[in-house]
Amino acid sequence: MKNFKSYIATIFTLFLFIYSSSLSAEKWKREASGFSETESFEYGNNKVVLYKNNTTWKDTKGNYGTSKCYGLIVYDDETSIIDYKMYCNFADQDKEKFTHQYFRNTEFSAGVGESILIGGEGKWKNLIGLKCTYAIDYLMKALFLVEKCS
Repeated sequence: MKNFKSYIATIFTLFLFIYSSSLSAEKWKREASGFSETESFEYGNNKVVLYKNNTTWKDTKGNYGTSKCYGLIVYDDETSIIDYKMYCNFADQDKEKFTHQYFRNTEFSAGVGESILIGGEGKWKNLIGLKCTYAIDYLMKALFLVEKCS
């Protein structure tokens, strides 16, 4: 009987380990849309843009929520990004939050980049360090984003 209890405890522990790491082991996809605002000034052939947006999002794990992003972008007269600092804070349906830092060096108006989850609470805490690839496009002030992580 003692071996049976030990066996059940081992199986239960293994199940909990697999379950707790299942979100980080699988591919995760998030889609978002929302609206952006910018303020800017020019110096020489360059432009400095203070950027912010608000989105709603959903993911392949059944989560959904809102986000807000703030960033500072410098690009040249050809719209190539020179410097890009962007941070987004997400809140899900359970009021748990996580934060991504975004990196990009493509055109300002649309492009592909990378992000990393740099902070999180609750179910998101185990995903800190997760790297993602994203694509973003704009229609006037509206934005559309797809992000894939693994």
